[in-house]
Amino acid sequence: MKFNQYLWNLYKNSTLGKTAISAFGDRKEWIEEERLFEKYNPQIKDGFNSKMICEILEDFWCYKVSEYEGTELKSLDDAGKLYEEIISTGLIIESEEVLKIADFDRMLEFVPFVSMELNYLFREYFFPYIYIDEFYQLTRLADYFEIELPPIPAKSDYKVRCMYYWELCKIFYQFRIENSLSPDELSAFMYDYVPNLLTKEDNTEMPKPSVAWFIGGLIKGYGKEWTTGFWQSSKDTKRGDILIHYETSPVSAITCLWIAQTDGVIDPFFHYYSNTYIGNRIEIPHISLKELKADEYFSDHPLVRKNFQGVNGWPVSGKDYAELMRMIEGKGFDISVLPQIYTPSLPEGITIENERDVEMNLLEPLLNEMGWYEHKDYIRQLPIHAGRGHRIFPDYALHYDNKPEDEKAKVLIEAKYHMKNNQEIEAAFLQAFSYAKLLLSSVIILCDKECIMVYDDKNGFSRSRYKKYYWEDMKNPDLYNELKNKLNI
Repeated sequence: MKFNQYLWNLYKNSTLGKTAISAFGDRKEWIEEERLFEKYNPQIKDGFNSKMICEILEDFWCYKVSEYEGTELKSLDDAGKLYEEIISTGLIIESEEVLKIADFDRMLEFVPFVSMELNYLFREYFFPYIYIDEFYQLTRLADYFEIELPPIPAKSDYKVRCMYYWELCKIFYQFRIENSLSPDELSAFMYDYVPNLLTKEDNTEMPKPSVAWFIGGLIKGYGKEWTTGFWQSSKDTKRGDILIHYETSPVSAITCLWIAQTDGVIDPFFHYYSNTYIGNRIEIPHISLKELKADEYFSDHPLVRKNFQGVNGWPVSGKDYAELMRMIEGKGFDISVLPQIYTPSLPEGITIENERDVEMNLLEPLLNEMGWYEHKDYIRQLPIHAGRGHRIFPDYALHYDNKPEDEKAKVLIEAKYHMKNNQEIEAAFLQAFSYAKLLLSSVIILCDKECIMVYDDKNGFSRSRYKKYYWEDMKNPDLYNELKNKLNI
């Protein structure tokens, strides 16, 4: 969805808008910057308290960023070189080396705070990065406003991960100029206007868990009232997946289960790289490491033999989960209240060996059953004109408006053989999204041999907001009709 100047003008001239814009522009003390972090990212308190934030902001200003006061930046190139110098030259406070030269691994943690100080000094080129542990919120903004974010750097390349902030600065500098926003207006746009514009993710039914993962770490300090939050996990975690929590020493036991609230996210500024939000905690009888090592099945499990080192994001097999249920039940716990791994199956008699099988044996029969047929209601491999005569070919265009001067398709469908992980799903979504923009589609469908994923543009397309159906769900009249209604627009 494109930037709406009318709605923006209403916001920026409102009391709410003026207050937010002013808050980013009139910063005289570190406590004012700390309040911006806490206001627009309350989750920051899980990792930093107010005093720590103020001290980090003060240290980087006094012993690093303020040295560049009076520097004249004439271009983006100048600003990029300055940023690279700042993150590369370490930090010395009163002769003590707090941050070594080129320690980009540790520097990752400080990028958001440096961004705030750079925005204060050179706001023309730098925006404050407040999405600490909330990178998925930035992707929601980018999807909604059709902003193409730079590719995520490799996990091991810490310098490039630090420099990713500068890549974002260049993207949002261009966005700001194109939409005539001042630097402070851009900040208010990102952290006040957009969150109020984008409603929270739909409260759709939680998908059935098809996978379980181990996660680990002490919960102590978060408190028993802590029911949802950010946690390191596999990048391939799916919303609805089961997360088995092993609390490290001194607890040294599996203590609870969680349900993943979001798909796994790769966050270039998060040290451990990938994460999810966890919720729906279920306390279980503790299964200690000692008990696991004494158990006939788990004694030979590679993670148990490693004393749960590298636990976060470790995949759990169906057999692992069944054996864990056995141990929990053996302690007198009613395991019927615990989530179970769901194993989807193909319709009887269907064999799928490649992408075309998905189309011919699953997708097309379903469309036909719903009353839609090729050349009448949908077109395969529709050629789309895209810039200087270039043509691209989406797999299926459903409800197609066959006017050469006005190509439109209400539903855009991309079929794959098997999207094995979140990276492949995201790549398929971005591919389909590019087609949907050209055809003005309001629904995107991704499907493979396991499932159908439905994205709609009611609140702007978002790679993180979809409804999942399994092929065998189509035997259920309610789910079948629900999907048909989503496609019958």
